[in-house]
Amino acid sequence: MFLYLTDEQEKLRSDVTSFVEKKVKPVAFELDEKCKFPVELFREIGERGWFKFNVPKKYGGLGKSTVNLFIVFSEIAKGLASLSVSLDTQYLLMEALNLYGSDYLKEKYIPSLVKGEIIAAFALTEKTAGSDIGGITGTAKKDGNEYVLNGEKRIVVSGTVADIYLVFLKTDPTKGAKGLSAFIVERNMEGVSVEPLNSSGLRACGLGKLVLNDVRVPLENLVGSEGEGAKIALSVLDFGRIGIASIAYGIAQAAFEAAVEYAKERKQFNTPISSFQGLRWMLAELAVEIEAAKLLILEAAAMRDKGLRYTKEAAMAKLYSSKVAVKAALTAIQVFGHYGYLKDKPLERYLRDAKGLEIAEGTSEIQKLVIARQIFS
Repeated sequence: MFLYLTDEQEKLRSDVTSFVEKKVKPVAFELDEKCKFPVELFREIGERGWFKFNVPKKYGGLGKSTVNLFIVFSEIAKGLASLSVSLDTQYLLMEALNLYGSDYLKEKYIPSLVKGEIIAAFALTEKTAGSDIGGITGTAKKDGNEYVLNGEKRIVVSGTVADIYLVFLKTDPTKGAKGLSAFIVERNMEGVSVEPLNSSGLRACGLGKLVLNDVRVPLENLVGSEGEGAKIALSVLDFGRIGIASIAYGIAQAAFEAAVEYAKERKQFNTPISSFQGLRWMLAELAVEIEAAKLLILEAAAMRDKGLRYTKEAAMAKLYSSKVAVKAALTAIQVFGHYGYLKDKPLERYLRDAKGLEIAEGTSEIQKLVIARQIFS
């Protein structure tokens, strides 16, 4: 499927690119170095209306437009992938509320999420559970008009700065994944604590560990019904994989563009290295792979916007795009030589961040399982 951007979408891309050049790139190195979440940039993104693209109009959104999300995520990722990952997480929580939340939860949280006034986190992974969500051991026990929550969630994007969390816990530990339920937890609730994590890549995304110790939430904070947690997580992660693929594409494109520009400038043996056939073929092959990644993402996005099932396509896009992002970063470093290996160049950050995307929201191996399941179902 060939999909070209409309004039309005081209304008959006231009606006996001300008924002990245003026606001994101100048501070990206420092944010990454200090593991600092860019709260001010996040708020400004909300003010610019870039959280509106997958939200019903009644809650302040602009309706479904996954292609617009591809534009926002990929362009911001060229400047700082960590920021894009936090945006993806914000959208994950809004998607869950939009699909499964009660009117009360939607009205209470979505308008503020759309404006970027509050920051969201998606808390699924535990020490014994990641891809196998049935292995979650955290619990939620009903006590009168409340649930009492206990558990520890690891690898929570935006965890250290989030105002609210979508947390997946067992309401019936005897039923495995079918006993899983989802809850909204607020940061200021008693018994909630967060510890920062020091990651190799995606260092500015507020990565943290969330601990729940007898946290009491009202019954109204249950998202969907008891036992629907697995369904909520899996359906929302289909959507999130398009986001992760878009971020990977942004990294790949940024690395490729840097390599091309450097190859034009760098001279060896009195000639630009861009004239050497070995390097030209290396970048030509990479250009094809980046374009293929883009088309996989746009196909999954277009299918979602048309209301078609896109589980396989999202998994394909995420699997391939994250692989291409790693290759693009490595190729760019090779083109730059040792200059690309220095900390004051963004290439080594591209590589660290790209590797994280091969793991985030389902490893590459899990994507292959999802694709094969769809092929043989």
